[in-house]
Amino acid sequence: MRPRSAFDRRRLLLHGIEPPAGLDPISLHLGESRLAPRGLDLTPLSELSDPDGWTRYPTPGGTSELRAAYTGWLGRRFGVRRAVADGTVEIEPTPGTKQAVAMAIVLAVAERRDGDDPVVVMPNPSYPAYRAAAEAAGARPVFYTPESSGDVGPIKAAVRAARGRICAIVICNPGNPQGEILRRAALAEAAAQAAAVRALLLLDECYIDLASGRTPPGFLSLVEERRIEPAPFAVLHTLSKRSGAPGLRSGFLAGDPATVVSYAAHNRTCGVSTAAPVSAVAAALWADDDHVAEVRAALARNWDLADRFLAGMPCYRRAEGGFFLWLPVDDDEKAAIRLWRDQALSVMPGRYIASEGPDGRNPGAGHLRIALVHEETRMREALARLSRCVDHSGPSGAREKD
Repeated sequence: MRPRSAFDRRRLLLHGIEPPAGLDPISLHLGESRLAPRGLDLTPLSELSDPDGWTRYPTPGGTSELRAAYTGWLGRRFGVRRAVADGTVEIEPTPGTKQAVAMAIVLAVAERRDGDDPVVVMPNPSYPAYRAAAEAAGARPVFYTPESSGDVGPIKAAVRAARGRICAIVICNPGNPQGEILRRAALAEAAAQAAAVRALLLLDECYIDLASGRTPPGFLSLVEERRIEPAPFAVLHTLSKRSGAPGLRSGFLAGDPATVVSYAAHNRTCGVSTAAPVSAVAAALWADDDHVAEVRAALARNWDLADRFLAGMPCYRRAEGGFFLWLPVDDDEKAAIRLWRDQALSVMPGRYIASEGPDGRNPGAGHLRIALVHEETRMREALARLSRCVDHSGPSGAREKD
């Protein structure tokens, strides 16, 4: 029987526990952004009579407008122009990134396994789809725990320690949940590691436009500048975080031609292509940078609030990127129960989005993942409640108040 998801485990943990009467529950366990200052223009989705929309099969590879929006954004955001023009980088639409990251891992294992011990190197804690996809493909996950400094050392150590055929190395940059950012030199080192073992380098960059400080580098910038040797790579981008549109299920994969052709062939046969009305909305969002700047500014205000309410906690740290606060506590399950029972705050125990390593240690245990995704007034209320429920003076980090 497949293990329950992190969200199922959280529901079971809180089952039968009622929040206090009179307090409006606030959901902080899910990375579902409410930071977009203006609504999405969903007009194309309502045009049900459009003969080239809902009543026709989607265009394989996306509409010309959507592909132009992708390339326009890559040029503005990362300076990637030559690599797209000369075919060094190919692009394929994806239905969000969950399916794409999973399928990229499955295909990497299928194409590279040599013997009975295929391996996928991945962060821990991390997005649960990484491990689920590796195990579904019959591969063994080998974990590394990212450092808040964005050092590539843990990745290199995991590659050295892995036994068997490494099929893929997965990097989330900025990281989820810790928000660490790998700089350009670290990305180049990771690429060299993947090339040395002939593994796919898979980069999940879905939080790359949600930085609270320095702008994170994109891996495709290194490809554009020819700073890495030719090797298989795939980079994933999505509107779910950048534009706060997870329900649109729209993203894209950019990578070397062989990797993208492999993914595209499988997805067009067995997966989901992007419908014309969805493509129209997505193209408009990728072409608009103003709303992203507003989202980033709203997120920065939320981090400023967190700084104000939680600065007294010895282990509080403002993440470099993303909207997750990774908060140390003595016991993450007990803290999650108490925050729900006493303050009507729904948070994610860190152990639920991490895995036990060979030493039996779960690096997510003793942490809460808290999503700073609401508008400022609601976030202020949530952080005030959180501050009332945890101890600011514990020598080992934040602890639940008695």
